[in-house]
Amino acid sequence: MKGLDFFFRPKSVAVIGASRDREKIGYCVLREMKKRYKGRVYPINPRARSIMGLKCYSSVKDLGDLDLAVITVPCRVVPLVLRECVEKGIEAVVIITSGYSETGKEGRDREEELKRIIRGSRTRVIGVNCLGIYDAYSGVDTLFLPESKFRRPGRGGISFITQSGAFGSTILDLMSFEGIGISKFVSYGNQTDVKENELLEYLDRDRKTRVIVAYIEGISDGRRFMGVAGKAVKNTPVVIFKAGKTEMGSRAASSHTGSLAGSYRIYEAAFKQTGVLEAQSVEEMFDFAKVLEFLKPPKGDRIAVVTNGGGFGVIISDAVIRNGLKLADFSGESRRRLRGILPGYANIHNPLDLIGDADKERYEKALNVLIKDPNVDGVIAIPLLQTFSLEPGVIDVIAGIKKKTGKPIIACATGGGYIRRHLARLEGKGVPAYISPERAVRAMKALVYYGRVKDS
Repeated sequence: MKGLDFFFRPKSVAVIGASRDREKIGYCVLREMKKRYKGRVYPINPRARSIMGLKCYSSVKDLGDLDLAVITVPCRVVPLVLRECVEKGIEAVVIITSGYSETGKEGRDREEELKRIIRGSRTRVIGVNCLGIYDAYSGVDTLFLPESKFRRPGRGGISFITQSGAFGSTILDLMSFEGIGISKFVSYGNQTDVKENELLEYLDRDRKTRVIVAYIEGISDGRRFMGVAGKAVKNTPVVIFKAGKTEMGSRAASSHTGSLAGSYRIYEAAFKQTGVLEAQSVEEMFDFAKVLEFLKPPKGDRIAVVTNGGGFGVIISDAVIRNGLKLADFSGESRRRLRGILPGYANIHNPLDLIGDADKERYEKALNVLIKDPNVDGVIAIPLLQTFSLEPGVIDVIAGIKKKTGKPIIACATGGGYIRRHLARLEGKGVPAYISPERAVRAMKALVYYGRVKDS
């Protein structure tokens, strides 16, 4: 192993500040690490002999080889234990503790001291003032959030880096609820040592990461970011949600993670120049990540819309045009074949209305026509599942068509619990599904945009 690998794939982990007190961060970190991580876990607490059935040690110096240390002790003790980590030659250290540059001048001075301690050593630090790491594959989990309140997502292809631990944790919780898997999560806080650019480089090389998502308040080195992000997007889509766009938001970012957010216009220009997809909301960030993980980009921007609810076809069509995409003009062969599928009074143009009495067989025949049409680059399917004739089996039909085509298929259905259960089934089969037409179209737009970036 080398570099940042020690954070994500350590053979042994020490929790410095491990505690028997359920109210302490050191208790929660040890409990969650012990629950998921399969390597060796060592509690460090000079006042205890054992915690959770594990033998306690007074210092990391009492241990043999050690790859990762998680520091949860109070601010005043951090320099002492960090020096011990450096002297021990530990390659990776996560510092959960807060009270540094996000608090003002005294805090900045304390953070500078930590930088001096690791300078010239091989010890790398993620933090301070962070949640740290969750790796769904290795089981490394430094998040001090109880599973009763915060479910961890299963394994997947999205990796998420964030300056804000609180924001990041809520997105993880939402991903878990939605059944979306994750590869790696990093809350890096104040970026005392390891910064966002280095994490982007690492995740771009990570074979388990198919999409990189980032919440940022400020970038540590703009010039390096341009190079790193511009290179990464050629292999891995990068979605960024930038906070601190307004003057007041920028001030809030400074007091939150000590970040200098800077002019939003500069960031906006940098994102466009590098090919990063900028999400304008939490909703978009989540939606973009999902579609980019599930689907390959289309070859163009000509979209076919198919539904058994005519009104939804009109709504989607408006959204397609507003978002700079095109409604595909079906080929003569496709129109001929569609006439043989639909009732004589049906309209065989785009958006394609399968009529309110459509069943799953009609959907299957129509989708088979559309994916073979050379004028169609992608499909948005809107099954109105509330109708009496459309069986839940249409979910299997859409998923089956998606498997046999290289063209992206996105689903959209609006409704309550019944609809959402079936959308979850669709996503379990690899079809991104959205609860509103506008979200489905914006997701397709993101996919089209990334295709252009990758081919440029």
